[in-house]
Amino acid sequence: MEETAYIISMAAGAFYLIVACRLLQLSRKTGEHPELLLGIYFATTGQWYLFYNAPYFFGLEGLPRLFEQGVEWVYAVGVIPYLLFIRSAFRPGSTWATALVTLATLCLLAGAFISSIWGEFSNSIDDPGYMIEWIGYTIPCFWMCCEGFASHAAARKRVRMGLCDTIVANRYLLFGWFGVCQTAACAADLLWAHGNSTGAASTALANGLLSGTEIASVAVLWLAFFPPSFYANWIARRAQTHPTPAET
Repeated sequence: MEETAYIISMAAGAFYLIVACRLLQLSRKTGEHPELLLGIYFATTGQWYLFYNAPYFFGLEGLPRLFEQGVEWVYAVGVIPYLLFIRSAFRPGSTWATALVTLATLCLLAGAFISSIWGEFSNSIDDPGYMIEWIGYTIPCFWMCCEGFASHAAARKRVRMGLCDTIVANRYLLFGWFGVCQTAACAADLLWAHGNSTGAASTALANGLLSGTEIASVAVLWLAFFPPSFYANWIARRAQTHPTPAET
């Protein structure tokens, strides 16, 4: 079971890196910051998935503590561009959004720092820095969920008026579902930490939940950034045959 979970996590990491390359290339062409910020987040997340899980899969758990801490710091810092992306894409100029970004950033950095001082990133609720960092990376996941669904509702009205493409409106919906998947992954991570701390059998359940949410996250991102023609056509047909309530 654990080997399967590690394989799924590493495959998810590879896919995140593919998406990151596409976004970073797009950013170079357009000069837009949202694509750059999201590309950096996916790049750091992909590296974290690979470097965190590969040692366990290949039986190299005894790597130097400095390597382990370095990997975790990459992820903690890498979530900050995700926060900045959400603010830039959905709430530019918002005071409360800036405050939320600041709060989550402080949690990420403080949690990583405390865990470093504690001696290891143990993914255990006994680690005093774990819960602080967990709050830091759960905030953007839940925030993306809320913003994606809210933006999709607004985009549907613009589609009706001919001001927004149906595939763009659907991308907002997929962003919302990506947030749902990632929030569920955060909950599974907390369950895993509880099992590591108490020795409970919940770690097996957490493994399954993490694998499921990672597969779902990859599927959602695939549809958002690499929509196959049959999916794009289905979205277009659905928009024509299922009008919004305002149209009926």
